[in-house]
Amino acid sequence: MVAKLKAIKAELQPRKHHRTSEVGTWLRKVVQGYYQYHAVPGNTGQLRVFRRRVCRLWRSVLVRRSQRAQVGWDRLNPLLNRWIPQPRVLHPYSDKRFDAIHPL
Repeated sequence: MVAKLKAIKAELQPRKHHRTSEVGTWLRKVVQGYYQYHAVPGNTGQLRVFRRRVCRLWRSVLVRRSQRAQVGWDRLNPLLNRWIPQPRVLHPYSDKRFDAIHPL
């Protein structure tokens, strides 16, 4: 997770002045790809942590866009809810998955 967050941080810096919708679309794809691989039962807590950290990274980039007042969480939460998906389990438990492939 740390390596992926570092990669996202490095990629967000050049995208700092891009349109919010472009960055949001890109972040949605990145987060959904991460969920596709890691969204197994029992890992929901770590997925929540990942989403929270991605949101903080995006906020830090948005704050540095200009010298105006800081972007508050009350203004940022609708934006985050629109672009960053909530974590959910996408894969069944392994015994259910293997029973479907190899029935007795």
